[in-house]
Order: sequence, then C-alpha cells, then structure tokens
Amino acid sequence: MRVRRVLSFLALTPLVLVGLNATSGGAVAPPDVDGRVGFGSWSPLTSSASPNFAEASVARTADGVLHAVWLVDNADRTHNYEHTTISRSGVQGPVTRVLATNWSQLSTPVDLGVNPDGSLRLAFTGTIDGDTSNFFTYKGVYTAVSADGGATWVVPREVLAPSISSGGVTLAYTPDGNTITGFGDTGGFHWHVGSVPEAAVPTATNQEFTDHDAVAPSLVRSGAAVYVVYQSFRGGGVFARQVWPTLGAAVRAPGSNNDAGGTMAVVDRAGVGPVAAYTSDSRVVLWDIVDNRTYRVRGMDGATNVALAATTDEHLWVAAQGPIGYQPRASRVAVDGWATDRRPARLDDLYNTFGIALGTSNPLRAELLVTGNDSGDASRIHAQSVRAQLTLRAAPRRWGAGEDRRVVFRVTDVDGALAGARVRAAGATCRTTASGRCTIRFAPRRPGRIVARATKSGYDHDEATLRVTR
Repeated sequence: MRVRRVLSFLALTPLVLVGLNATSGGAVAPPDVDGRVGFGSWSPLTSSASPNFAEASVARTADGVLHAVWLVDNADRTHNYEHTTISRSGVQGPVTRVLATNWSQLSTPVDLGVNPDGSLRLAFTGTIDGDTSNFFTYKGVYTAVSADGGATWVVPREVLAPSISSGGVTLAYTPDGNTITGFGDTGGFHWHVGSVPEAAVPTATNQEFTDHDAVAPSLVRSGAAVYVVYQSFRGGGVFARQVWPTLGAAVRAPGSNNDAGGTMAVVDRAGVGPVAAYTSDSRVVLWDIVDNRTYRVRGMDGATNVALAATTDEHLWVAAQGPIGYQPRASRVAVDGWATDRRPARLDDLYNTFGIALGTSNPLRAELLVTGNDSGDASRIHAQSVRAQLTLRAAPRRWGAGEDRRVVFRVTDVDGALAGARVRAAGATCRTTASGRCTIRFAPRRPGRIVARATKSGYDHDEATLRVTR
C-alpha cells in the first residue's frame, strides 16, 4: 500500500530552517518513545519537536508493518527526519534519524515509498549548509534509502529529479519498478523517471506540463499508468492527469473550484482505479477519477485536512482534521460502492492539531498520525488507533410496563448486515445471523431504561437505549 497525500497550501512555500555537512545518512537514535499506539488517546511517537506544519508520510511494507517519517526541529535550529514503525497490533518500534547529521534546510511534506525489493525510499529536498557549490544544496529531489526497515539509511549522491524547488515532493513507481518523482509550482508540474547521478545533474531535464499551475501534486500508480492529482488556480479546480507512459488530458473533478485548500490524498483502489479525497466547501469528498464522480463523506463537514488509505481487503479509510475544536475523525468506505460509516469514529482531540496522515496494516484498524500539542507543550508527531465501526438498531425501542416484549436487534457495518455480533441487554444475550439480526424476549418489568450493547472482535461497540414506559 502507498498512501499519497500532499499539503496543498504549503507545497509552494520555502523550506524551514534546518545544518551540518554529511553526505550519507545513518541511524541516530533520539530519546526512545517506544510503546503501544492505542485507542482513545494520542500517543507521542517521539520526544522531538516538529514544526506545526510538518506532517508524517507513511507506507506499508509487505510484512504489514506501517512505516512513518516526519520532519523534526533541533535546539540549534537545524532539522532532520525521524522514522518509526507501527506493527499490525499497534506496537511502535524504535525511533531513528534518517540523516547522519542535521541539515540547515529540509522540506515538508516528504514522500515515503517502498522499492520493489522491499527497501524504503524517502524523497525530499533541502540543503546541508546553504553553500550552493555543495551537491547537497538544492540540486534536486534527494533520496534516502534503507534496506533494513528504517534502522539505517544511506543518502546516495544522486537526485530523483533535478530541481531548485524548496517545496514538497511526490513519489511513485512505474510498473517496471522505476521511481517517478515530481514537484509542482506556479509554472506547472515537473517529473523525472529514474535517478540522476551527480555528474549528470547539470544537463538532466524533466518532463513537464505548463498549461496549469500545480498545487499539492500527488502521484499514484494505477494499473499500467501513473497519474498526478493536483489543484490548479489557473485552471480553477482540482484535476487529474496521466503522466506515464504518456501525458494525457487533464480531467477536472466535477464541481471543484479554488477552495479545495488543506490537503488532498490519493490512493489506487482495486477494481476502481485512482481515488482522491479533498475538502470542497468545507465538506470532505471522495473523487472516483475514472468515472469522474464525487461522493460526500458524511459526518466530516468543517475539516481542513484529509487523509486516505486502502486496506488489503479492498476497503478504504478516510480521515479528517480541522481547526481548534474539530475532533479528528475517521470512517471506512464500503468494499462495493461509496457508502461510509453512518457515524465516523471521533478521536480525542489535542489542544492543537495540524495536518493528518493515515495508514492501515489491519483491515479493521487504522492508525492516524497528527502533528499536535496540548496547551503549553511543543508540537510533535502523535498517533492513535481507530477501530471499524458497527451500528446497533432495535425494534421496538419502547413498550409499556407489565408487558413481555420481543425485540429484534440489527447490527450493521459499512458493508451492511454484520454476522456474529453479540448483543447484550438486561442480562440476556443473542448473536446475529447472516442477516445481522437476533432477538431477545424481555419479561414484564417496571418502567425504566434498558441499555443494549453490540460487540464484535475488531470493531468498536455501539449501544441502543430501550425504554419501558408507565
């Protein structure tokens, strides 16, 4: 799985200040914050501070481990990148530093990918010391590679695309395993296939289109082609375009305009093709690019940033983050069609949250990563797990005292009827069949409330209140 997402309103901003003079990365471990990413509260993944506009980039390897990389600040106003892992069960691995020494400037957002041989690849831009005669000063999109799951990293003397850009970058892979790396600016979108050794950088060129500016460009491979999704102010909307093996025509998302803002996210959905998520008029929408149709995600109005992930069982997860007071939230998308959870899962809110990333190594579980802080604390990367949602309904929900009553419970998830869920109420229990239904008969009782609870392994629980009236 590759999670593709780019911060649109920062994609064209300068790099943040970061300093020293290394040419290859290594593992430099900051204080460990290893532990478990759990449910119900945010866990800091690191003790290192991050700029409040930094965001994590995530990728899942074939063993199901979720890898995350993000930008961190140092006390001497230099920066580095940190890496960690989250297992299928939410156990966090060690935190390591990507670059052997700190650089004076580094970009965010970055992009993390998984090479065909299973090694990790980070794409980023920056400068070690601001000296333009140094190869590692704005000569292109640099890359750090780890062959041991993020424990150690090497920064080769090459670029993935020649560039003097200081903004975010985007990375994907062609079907034959070559990297395709791009960046956007007011002039258009520019990309390169493969890497360029140091000696060839001065004469290397990129492919490009210039009829649109490209804000928050995001590459994604789907089938035998690679597409870019971006916002264009000149074009007045959100667009998608094939860039490999040939350049295709721009396709505009229906109803889109220049208010997308925040973030956009793109994944390849099995049987569908590329799918994007972004905000439009403060609503979160999913865009089926091939059919060119959009679908509103309920329960997420007011968001400013979104994230999207594809699961191994062909579901999607979509998550959203917003201004102070907006609880980060997540919802699954049905295997067939575009139905989302009746109510998204709402996560405990930090005092401030900025940006959001989303990854999944378990079909019924996702990990959300935000840059955030509680009041008075430094901003840093936090994570929290979220379970799939189920919904419990009951009929009837009200009857008179002194009557015995047969109540039919129905449990559903985003795909419809949910078999095997357990419903408990007033000491009685039933288990749902393939129809998602089960029945409990209540003996005559006094007026009052009965709280029924539905549970199933891997899901969050839901409750329904029954009332016995006078």
